[in-house]
Amino acid sequence: MNRFLNCIVLLLIFSGYQTLNAQDKILLLNGKSYEGKFLSKSEDLVNFNFVKKSGKAKPFSFERTRVYSYTKEGEQESVLYKRDTSIYHYYSQYEMRMFIYGEKDAYTRYKATRPWATGFAIGLGVSLYDTYLSEGYTCHNGTEISKGLLKRQPSLAQFIVPFVIPMATGAIKPKMKARFASDPTFLANEYYIEGFKKVRRFRRVKASLFGTLCGVATGMLAYYITPKPC
Repeated sequence: MNRFLNCIVLLLIFSGYQTLNAQDKILLLNGKSYEGKFLSKSEDLVNFNFVKKSGKAKPFSFERTRVYSYTKEGEQESVLYKRDTSIYHYYSQYEMRMFIYGEKDAYTRYKATRPWATGFAIGLGVSLYDTYLSEGYTCHNGTEISKGLLKRQPSLAQFIVPFVIPMATGAIKPKMKARFASDPTFLANEYYIEGFKKVRRFRRVKASLFGTLCGVATGMLAYYITPKPC
């Protein structure tokens, strides 16, 4: 009897585990996708429980105009997207799918480390230059101050640079590299490239902004922790 009960318990646990791991999928127009449990859809919303990294399910309602498709476990994909110029959906289903593939590859394959590093270097360089004392002077207590870094009070220039660099970064148009494409044949599709470039530009601007802020913050921190003789 005990063995029978144990088998029933194990079967229930296994069934629950299988249900928990049975994943539906939802694909958004911004190139992001989520796994979880599809709940329902209406004319305006798509209700979906997506699973967070912690394993917990979080209910969320997506606007239908933001959803490309959803796929229930074991079923074919259901595409909700339709061309509708009244809501700025100018692409066909195929064109939008390729656009989304470009966005997804940019999210997963493009790492904006160089824009971040460049922004950091420029931000730190501007901060150090801004606090460079070009001529020595004598303090009110008679101490002689020689020229050098971190000896002049910062100006407002350091607060402007973090917003100028991202604008310049966004204006740069780097070449499309084959290693970023999940499928080499996608490189011949203009909609894929357009979607990729959209996300790449966003990530470049964001990375350069944070990099420059970090560079300026590092320079400012170095200035304020440096002992001042006057």
